[in-house]
Amino acid sequence: MKSAERYLALILERSNVTAVELTHSAKGYTLTAAGSLVSSLNFDDQDAFMKPGAVQRERTFAQELSVFLRRIASGSKMFSFGLNSRMVMMQTFPLDVDLAPNEVDQHAQWELTQYFSDANPELYFVNTQVLNSTAESHVANAVIVAVRKPFVNFLTNVCTHLHGMLHIVDVDHFGAENALLLSNPELHEKKVVFVGVDEDSFDASILVHGSPHDIRTMERLSDTDVAMLADFIGEAAPDSVFFHGRMVNETLVSAVEQKIGMPIEIIDPFKRVTLPSSVKNFEEISHNKQRYAAAIGLALRTE
Repeated sequence: MKSAERYLALILERSNVTAVELTHSAKGYTLTAAGSLVSSLNFDDQDAFMKPGAVQRERTFAQELSVFLRRIASGSKMFSFGLNSRMVMMQTFPLDVDLAPNEVDQHAQWELTQYFSDANPELYFVNTQVLNSTAESHVANAVIVAVRKPFVNFLTNVCTHLHGMLHIVDVDHFGAENALLLSNPELHEKKVVFVGVDEDSFDASILVHGSPHDIRTMERLSDTDVAMLADFIGEAAPDSVFFHGRMVNETLVSAVEQKIGMPIEIIDPFKRVTLPSSVKNFEEISHNKQRYAAAIGLALRTE
């Protein structure tokens, strides 16, 4: 790396925005700005971004971000956004590994219409990732991620208003996985269940030797949903379990620990990211480190 570069990641969750700016240098990663914002927009309401008023929405959010980024002293012009499962369609499905790339794309489009029966595939950006496969089988476990083009256009135009560039748009939980593996390199040799906690959902993934093997989005509305998460963890038989997210709390962690009969670790994404005491909001960040995992993982990415 020739010189230090700054990357800004913003995690959108309902009307909440969690931001992290990391400086990448030959010495490693340093937090240079972080904080949270409550926007006037509800990003989970994706239908709203299909309605008239796009220019005003873009200007509103750009103005909110402009004030916020000045407040936390962020200077990056490389903007990445992490979206939750309300903003993207994320679904696992069996995939024939012998399919040609164009056939994989066609299969992904078909899966999209099965998930959204009235969806027009031309209105979505669709990406397919193979999670795992075996030599004995021609079928892999894959995940399809689809995001509406009007929403990506909204983010692109907001970045333009801020004289910056849209860098990456990805699922927030995938970003958190990056942070987990950076902070805990020993997990490359283990099986891990990693759980992101949203207001009303869980994103639970299984990582085996550092590679994703499964991911599920589950409701988080009742004790029954917590029990279903515990069943998922139990069936996976992991070596360890980690939680991340803005809504993680001791009550929830204790309830799941009792059901699965093993301890749960709350991620510390700053083990290999320098957190200077001089950074603004230092006290709030240092006491709520797990809330920044997805943003840190996304800000780690250069491509």
